[in-house]
Amino acid sequence: MLSVVLFHLDFVLFEGGFVGVDVFFVISGYLITSIIKHKYENQDFKLADFYARRIRRLVPPLIATIAATLFGAALIMTPYDMVGFSSSAVAALLSLSNIVFYLESGYWDTASELKPLLHTWSLGVEEQFYLFWPALIIGLLSIRRLVAFGTSLAMIAVLGAVLCIWFTGIDQSAAFYLLPFRVFQFAVGALLIPLTSSLQNRSISLPNLVPNLAFWAGLFCILVSLTSLGGETVFPGYAVLLPTIGAALVLLSGALPGQLDAPACALMQNRLSIWLGRVSYSMYLVHWPLIVLFRYQYGLELTRVDQLVLAMSTLVATSALHYGIERRYYQRDAGAAGGASVSSGSRFALRTLAVAGLLALLATSAWKGDGWTWRFPSLSLSAEQIKKGEQDRFRKITRACSLTNLSENKNCNLDAKSQMLVLGNSTEVDGYNFINAGFGQDKDLNLILFGGIEGCAFRQESGHIITKDEECQKRLDALFDPAMSARLNFILYSANIPYGGNKHIFLAILQQLKLVNPKIQILTMGGYIITKRPCAYYVNKTNSTDACALPENVQYFEDDPKAQPLFDQFRAIESHYIDRVDLLCKNRVLQTCRTRTEEGIPVIYDGVHHSLEFAEMSGRLYAKKHPELLNDLTHP
Repeated sequence: MLSVVLFHLDFVLFEGGFVGVDVFFVISGYLITSIIKHKYENQDFKLADFYARRIRRLVPPLIATIAATLFGAALIMTPYDMVGFSSSAVAALLSLSNIVFYLESGYWDTASELKPLLHTWSLGVEEQFYLFWPALIIGLLSIRRLVAFGTSLAMIAVLGAVLCIWFTGIDQSAAFYLLPFRVFQFAVGALLIPLTSSLQNRSISLPNLVPNLAFWAGLFCILVSLTSLGGETVFPGYAVLLPTIGAALVLLSGALPGQLDAPACALMQNRLSIWLGRVSYSMYLVHWPLIVLFRYQYGLELTRVDQLVLAMSTLVATSALHYGIERRYYQRDAGAAGGASVSSGSRFALRTLAVAGLLALLATSAWKGDGWTWRFPSLSLSAEQIKKGEQDRFRKITRACSLTNLSENKNCNLDAKSQMLVLGNSTEVDGYNFINAGFGQDKDLNLILFGGIEGCAFRQESGHIITKDEECQKRLDALFDPAMSARLNFILYSANIPYGGNKHIFLAILQQLKLVNPKIQILTMGGYIITKRPCAYYVNKTNSTDACALPENVQYFEDDPKAQPLFDQFRAIESHYIDRVDLLCKNRVLQTCRTRTEEGIPVIYDGVHHSLEFAEMSGRLYAKKHPELLNDLTHP
């Protein structure tokens, strides 16, 4: 728990603190399986009792946290952000957070830092695990004469780990957020039960060295994970095995017969450690909403004072939630909470779910009610306007010619004198809107969309560029088809921070295309402004788009493209750099940059992607300044 909190507070030494969740999954698999197995063997297991206790354990503190966060968000969040938060609140109450956040994706991106309930993804995984695990364990126990219980769990653990590692290369976000790729961690924890039981049944005596070695080795694995993993790590992947094995070894050290040494006992059994264990659920719930709401109000960067204030606030809120709510409704050591009967437990569960339902309805009213716009009567941009502005970016490309529909799309003019491919990441659309508005009226020009590389996970292997994604590979194969590569006259490369250190794959694609067809002219769409928060947020806070070009609100400004890591490599193969900063900013000074169209449409609604209107305005201005650009490149 501490590792997760310190990670979220941006402590440098805990960049891998997110693995605390992985440790938790292993612990949960061990504890839940122990409970189910013990009650089943005593002929005392009832699903209704199990679920009633899980609801009593988890839901009241969750309701309190979401209600408090909803209140705080209503005080400070703009309607657009309130819509996103409210939908996540409903998802959290329905145990679907992990699925919703998977669809949004990006645990380390800036947007994630402003999602107050992002951490509930792990609760979604846990609660979905509760739905099928009891039936699975009972089924495995009932057939253990045919297949040993430990063998069954080992198979689930091994196959699940292989699935997780394999799918990370296909869809990293899915492997991170979704239950099927995390089941193996629960199974690893559960596997410790038949393992230790087998040792006890066989009366195998182990020297004290064994549990002590397991403890320190496991702790070492966890600490290495905390300090060596980070945002650049391909996770879960192979990296997930380190904290998973570490957690299993520490649990094993306590379950094995034998005496742990004094340092281990002092570390695990002191009052502070025991207290942190008891309040860990409450701490997990409250710490992230506090951090996010603080950042939302005062800025993304946390100073040392901010970290201290948030740490103290977390302790206070943890104590309030644990002693005020969690302990009030759940006691670990009671046979049924507070000695209540199963029937009374069921009634409590139904009442709790009813309260959760009412809270979900309240959150839904904000979600579907445009973020409670009535809170800001003089708002510049409503949630609906922002949503429409973000969607309008794609309006012109829906019927555009693309690599995968060349023969079927009547808008594709393969007989045109000039064939231009637009290639990029999520800003490929911006490049298309720019070039289409500026030069798309030329009947001799045919624009072809690659389709973006987002989610493709392209990689170089033996001199070739490949991917495991079938659709992405299909587009790549079409691009490198000899007939297509020979047909292309121009490539417009459009990516945010185009010469950035993470653009190696674009460089490799362009280099290979130049080798196949040296006559291809490569145009690079220069970067512009990337804001720390969505530009729409600053517009609504100040009632002016000018705030999107203030230094304190800008994360990146392409005033000096030469400073980017891959500048020289790209310049060696490109024919022309489209300098949007020179076009739209006086003397390349940030504060002088244009941030809206003549009609007042913002340059950006989110933090990166240009609105359709601004991209088209920029394209027309550039075409007016360089009317013979394509002819000049073809005939220098």
